[in-house]
Amino acid sequence: GVGLSIHGHFRVATEKTLFAMPETAIGKLSGKIGYYLGLTGYRLKGRDVLKAGIATHFVESDKV
Repeated sequence: GVGLSIHGHFRVATEKTLFAMPETAIGKLSGKIGYYLGLTGYRLKGRDVLKAGIATHFVESDKV
């Protein structure tokens, strides 16, 4: 999932999205979000994935 889609032009998140993969656990994302996720182990959910710039779009899951 994320390992492949993170490089896509369009990355869609829904309220059911949970962004938690090994790379986030060790802080390999660019910018400060990688440090934050690496240090805290926090998982991004729903609209947070869009706000962090990981998703490019947000759509309610019942509209997918």
